[in-house]
Amino acid sequence: MQLKIKRLTQTAKLPERAFPTEAGLDVFTDEEIMIESNQTVAISTGIALEIPDGYYGRLKGRSGLTLKSPLRVLEGTIDSSYRGEVKVMAEVKKDCTYHVPKGAKIAQLIIQPLPYFEVVEVDELSQTDRGENGFGSTGV
Repeated sequence: MQLKIKRLTQTAKLPERAFPTEAGLDVFTDEEIMIESNQTVAISTGIALEIPDGYYGRLKGRSGLTLKSPLRVLEGTIDSSYRGEVKVMAEVKKDCTYHVPKGAKIAQLIIQPLPYFEVVEVDELSQTDRGENGFGSTGV
């Protein structure tokens, strides 16, 4: 299976895996940006994707970057029909300004299967042990 990628700029870097068995491909910035606290930005990657039908892309934060910096990548979904530039939504957790250099590893791209299902309205749902117990019902 192939993931087709188009560079939209000459400086864009293709996503890559550091090791062949990794779930995510590292995605790189194609711009330098300063992010202020309480600001959400869309960071350019300079690439567009052709995700195969039956799959979708998820953009997630990189664990090391999340642990060691105030930068938070907001999860994003890329539909297989989307052909525009991939942008990474991010914000800063602390009251500070965070510098993101051009060419930095900013996020992980994970390609996942997308099951198709039909939406069916019903009058009742099946019963489970959990039932309607929600947030924190199984412990913190």
